Amino acid sequence: MDPYIDVEALDPDHPLTELKLQNYKSSCYSQTKKSLELDSLPSKIILQTTDACNLNCPMCQIPWDQKGRHMSTTTFTKAVEQLFDTLVELHPSNLGEPMASPWFNVLCETMREKGVLLDLTTNGTMLNSKRIQWILPIARDIKVSFDGATKDTFDRIRVNGRFEKVCENTRNLSKQLEKYGKRSILSLQMTLMQSNFKELPSLVDLAHQLGADRVKAYHMFSFSEEMNNESLMPILEEYTPVLMEALDRGKELGIQMECAEPVASDSDPMPGWNVCHLPWHESWIDIDGSVFACHSHGGESFGNIHHSPFREIWNSHKYQAIRKGFFDKSPVWNCDGCGMTCKKSTEHQPVPVDRQSFLYSSEPEQVSNVRWSGRMKQFDLGDLYD
Repeated sequence: MDPYIDVEALDPDHPLTELKLQNYKSSCYSQTKKSLELDSLPSKIILQTTDACNLNCPMCQIPWDQKGRHMSTTTFTKAVEQLFDTLVELHPSNLGEPMASPWFNVLCETMREKGVLLDLTTNGTMLNSKRIQWILPIARDIKVSFDGATKDTFDRIRVNGRFEKVCENTRNLSKQLEKYGKRSILSLQMTLMQSNFKELPSLVDLAHQLGADRVKAYHMFSFSEEMNNESLMPILEEYTPVLMEALDRGKELGIQMECAEPVASDSDPMPGWNVCHLPWHESWIDIDGSVFACHSHGGESFGNIHHSPFREIWNSHKYQAIRKGFFDKSPVWNCDGCGMTCKKSTEHQPVPVDRQSFLYSSEPEQVSNVRWSGRMKQFDLGDLYD
């Protein structure tokens, strides 16, 4: 029921695996039965352990001089006590470099002890042999950010990074994953911009050379007037032939592809209706313990694990209203118009794109000044489901 949770990757011999499977099945059953209040807990969380980063990428939502916060061990312990026994996967530090956390090793060890799988996005600069050994026992989905397939583009966008070093670290990680024999997938990931999108086919070649399994590429959300000039939204039609070339290259080399969809024309069919899996299976705990429903929270917390048990927040009126909105085909909150309400027939089906939602605006009605992205409304669905 949740395409981003791989329960088959769980260790069958771990003492908590059966409990995790029961919890996941309960969530699936609740979604099927259109339950608003759940007995189960989320099987996957984003745990924002840090927003610190050693790179200064221009498209990042958080200015470099405002980074550096770390989750306290008290908040981490609360999350462990309330969620880890039933948790299948954890994604640390959605906006920051996870390995910059001063207790990243503690996180990895706790996940190993609790049988939790790692979904990691990293800039690759800190992937030394020691840290690779920390993640090997728990690795399930590892994404290394490559915002360029050439040294010049990579080094210009990923400021303070070094293309050769990240390539070396990624190649070493691939070899170690293969040697360890774990069920895991390694991806190169690109944020699509005007100055790099034509390198997408070359990124497929690079993934093959480094031993990666997949290439992921998604449109940039702009958080400044300056970065609007890097957005593909004004020239979105130019992206389609580049994507087609990359998809052909991926098929030739055996590289999986998960990329932003081509923009639909008037003759293309609209996506069907989809019930988002997140309100039954996934949640987000921020650095201070605040609970957010998803990436599109727009800064609105549903509670805090220091003030209320997570289960109480998980079954709060706000969460239940979101679940009900999906069953009524009348999404509420930030779910209204979000791309997660679309059911595509193929991975790269042409879709109508709400171009403005990717661009920064100083207008007060535009959500552009929150710390986390509240603008995941990727598709312009109009009145399709009214």
